[in-house]
Amino acid sequence: MKKLFLVTLILAMFTVGAFAIDKGDFPTGSWIDENWNGEWFFSVEEIQLKDSVTGEVIFNFTDDVISNFKLTPSTEGLELKFDCEQTNRSYTFKKPLTLSTDLELTVEPMGTDVVYTTNIKFKK
Repeated sequence: MKKLFLVTLILAMFTVGAFAIDKGDFPTGSWIDENWNGEWFFSVEEIQLKDSVTGEVIFNFTDDVISNFKLTPSTEGLELKFDCEQTNRSYTFKKPLTLSTDLELTVEPMGTDVVYTTNIKFKK
């Protein structure tokens, strides 16, 4: 009976993880990349990139299009990282342990040495 309970519990844990991006304590809301008029939107269920001027959704980063999703806490802050084959890029968002609401965004196109890094500001 204990084995059946344990197997059921393990399967339930895998099922929950397979259908949702678990951003844990990563902040929710919108951040603006002023260099590209990009608005990064984080909610409990999704990550979106929108045009900050028109509000048009540029890309939905859902659990079926991203891979290598990692949320890593450290003494320097919280880091959210994932890859997306459809955009051919790796994305890293860092929330430092400061009072600032800014996030540090790093975008790395796969297969190149080009790296884009900027601070994105919280949308009020």
